[in-house]
Amino acid sequence: MLHLTKAQKETHWSGWVATALGIMWLALFPLWQDGSFTRITHSKWMGMLVLTAVTAAAGIRMIAGLVRRGEYRQQVRLGAVHALALAYFLLVAASAIFGTWADYLNESNQLTVLWGAKRYEGLYTQLCYAAVFLCMSLQAVRIDRVLDAAGDTLLLFCVIVCLQYFGINVLGLFPEGRSIRTNYEFQGTIGNIDMVSGYVSIVMSALLGGFVKLRQGSWLWLVSGLAGILLMLCIEVQSGLIVVAMLLFCLLLLALHDPLARWRTMLVLGGSLLLVTARLLTGLPWLDGVDALTFPHAPAAWKLLPALFGLACIAGAALLHRYPGRAMRLRFVALTACLLLLAVLAAAYLAPLPTGSGAWEIQELLHGRPQDAYGSERIGIWRLTLEMSRSSLLFGTGPDTFLYAMEDHMFQTGQSLAQRFDNPHNMLLSILSNNGLPALLAFVLLCGWAVISGLRRCWQDGLLVPMLLGCGCYLAQGMFTFSICLVTPMFWAALGMLTAQVYDRKEEMCP
Repeated sequence: MLHLTKAQKETHWSGWVATALGIMWLALFPLWQDGSFTRITHSKWMGMLVLTAVTAAAGIRMIAGLVRRGEYRQQVRLGAVHALALAYFLLVAASAIFGTWADYLNESNQLTVLWGAKRYEGLYTQLCYAAVFLCMSLQAVRIDRVLDAAGDTLLLFCVIVCLQYFGINVLGLFPEGRSIRTNYEFQGTIGNIDMVSGYVSIVMSALLGGFVKLRQGSWLWLVSGLAGILLMLCIEVQSGLIVVAMLLFCLLLLALHDPLARWRTMLVLGGSLLLVTARLLTGLPWLDGVDALTFPHAPAAWKLLPALFGLACIAGAALLHRYPGRAMRLRFVALTACLLLLAVLAAAYLAPLPTGSGAWEIQELLHGRPQDAYGSERIGIWRLTLEMSRSSLLFGTGPDTFLYAMEDHMFQTGQSLAQRFDNPHNMLLSILSNNGLPALLAFVLLCGWAVISGLRRCWQDGLLVPMLLGCGCYLAQGMFTFSICLVTPMFWAALGMLTAQVYDRKEEMCP
């Protein structure tokens, strides 16, 4: 760096600082805990506060240096995404003032809109999300270094879960008398498997996207990404399984356009199919009704079919590595995607399915026969949320006031569900009910603009693919889960990194 000017050195240093922050959020934060699942949400919230303070300090330092040298306008690229983000968080703040439940006190005699009902999703946490996104969007990161660290962490996370499967209480996370057998819904260093699904959706998708699209893609990214797929298969969260299918679909579309990505995509697909067979042949006591962890579990010839297709894909990868073929035009790729989606919808609409299964419930929805009980009562809570939100469309009920507002609404209307919901299990409906319709529109435009901008450039600039897939897959699983400080800060950090890459037209992988 001796030949660089002082300004160039400062810019280079800012890039490494941003990279360190990306590693901090995608590699350090997932492992943050205090040794007990009983306090996991509070522990992660405290960790988020600490790391947000570090992120904000680094962001302020970087901006101050640019302003001092008069290079702010040249180095910091602000665009529509930043304006939409500012609008969204201002509307969230406004909902804390003007929301219909803005003055409600929670069980701890604190304003719910500031601290949140039970999950620390009040205004203070929302402002942390704003700081993380804005600071991470100022400077493009070294994406290879971020993925290396995130891959190491995901592998370690999967090892911790594996040890828990074998009855080893790693880090003492299960309280005395509890274990994976009594509470399988808690796994790893994040806790609830719905939240584990959100974390894995971001990192697994980024790793496999990077492996497929970046020529410098590390084999560690493949191994870690496949470990994430195996974890998704083992926890069996439906939104996570949807994300796995969506990710493989997106990788196939990338491979159609980029011949050099085809053999890597076939490796990912082949490895995934081998893991499907491995999961089918593994009996988990908390899911499969067996007394102990069993392999092989109920062996049958049909369970080997995914493995056979997987081996064929791996053999095809060897052939495509030598003869990649020609690139297909984007129009053909888009047409292929539409036809495949129509075929999936047609199959879901027409196929004979066992009554009561999750797939059968989807088929009933396609036939226009919804019931509140479908999707573990998600259909019911979505209907009630839309119904309740009509009376507070402008500013909603206030940040994280859903629990109290919904209980009051059900009491007033004489309706009930078997479960007690403290959120609607849908990110968009949560924003609608808590923060109002304008905030929802701002959030949709923010995410849509960032993702579409990344999508338009990712065909030529593969560096955008990891964070683009990570953010897109997280949003997909978010249609069935909810925002919480256990995982959401990682999403805002990833969205910030994607935004910085979109606006940094000179970004390149350092040698």
